[in-house]
Amino acid sequence: MLLFVLSLNPSPLVAGVPGALVFEKVCAACHGMSGEGKAELKTPSIANEPRWYVMTQLLNFHDGKRGQDAVKDPQGAMMAGIAKTLTRAQIEAVATHVEKLPMVVPSEKEIAGADVPQGQELFYERCMECHRYNASGEMAFGSPPLVGRQGWYLLEQLRKFKNLHRGAAKGDERGAKMVQMATQFIADEQAMKNVVGYILTLNPASAKAEAAEAIFAPPPVLKR
Repeated sequence: MLLFVLSLNPSPLVAGVPGALVFEKVCAACHGMSGEGKAELKTPSIANEPRWYVMTQLLNFHDGKRGQDAVKDPQGAMMAGIAKTLTRAQIEAVATHVEKLPMVVPSEKEIAGADVPQGQELFYERCMECHRYNASGEMAFGSPPLVGRQGWYLLEQLRKFKNLHRGAAKGDERGAKMVQMATQFIADEQAMKNVVGYILTLNPASAKAEAAEAIFAPPPVLKR
């Protein structure tokens, strides 16, 4: 197993590796040139994801902590195969490039059948501590931003955590936290829809709006 060190700043190795080129040759066919993702391929938007999170997930795929079951997690298995072809310098470079891509706001604004106020309550009780009140994520907890991700993708990941198709591999401590959350505190499919429905309301109106102070305002109080 290769050892990788995550740091806040790119290592000198990245200097000679064009992250944009790696992204174009390796990632864009599935995730789109803007990192917007493609529903037909079940690939999520990765644009503007933090460098540390992109690196963590690529390393999880590379080291066998994610994507090992081609039947239960075919998309993960494909990513694992791709990640294993990348060098440390390429992983760092492409992660740096992804972080610089402007957020792509999901076109879907709601989840059919979701009870958004119930989802808000569940988010406050179980998700906000790690993912923050505006779902912007927190590096200290290894929690990625949830805004900017499609609702269908967030639902699919919750299902994978709940069914132990993700986060159950040995050594994936942060994934294990999500397994515990999904199995113990998210009761069923309806609860998943509810919380994802609420998360979608936290997305900015546009990528430009995300840069404004509006995203740091307290979330709206939804009344039944």
